[in-house]
Amino acid sequence: MTYPPQNGPSGQNAGSGYTDYSAQPGHAGPGGYAGQGGYGVQSSFGAHTDYQASPSGRPGPPSNVGWAVASILFFWPLSFVAMTRALEVHPLWAAGRHAEAEAASASAKKLGMISIAIVAVLFVLYIVFLIAMVGLAASGY
Repeated sequence: MTYPPQNGPSGQNAGSGYTDYSAQPGHAGPGGYAGQGGYGVQSSFGAHTDYQASPSGRPGPPSNVGWAVASILFFWPLSFVAMTRALEVHPLWAAGRHAEAEAASASAKKLGMISIAIVAVLFVLYIVFLIAMVGLAASGY
């Protein structure tokens, strides 16, 4: 039976036979973070990434999903287009189609505002209708 060398090159623990990645740059330590010693390789898979940032460093436009949700709540016929446009913003930006991403963002916001305006107009017309009906009922017609 052969054993690993006791005094191996740097990067090996004496007597364990396992590579000590904590001594190498970019590898995780005992706490699981690079530079703090420990086992394993630091992965950027779970790291926070800024999805809106482009290679040029220019931040992307907001997706305006909130306005699309408002259109669902207030005037749902516009919500199909508003939600579709809002969900297209980030993929278009990531693909480098910046003008189309900004247009999709503006379109989602505009459709959300239009849906709220339509509901506001309908609400005012409803109140006017109620006042007219109460006035007609009070006058005896």
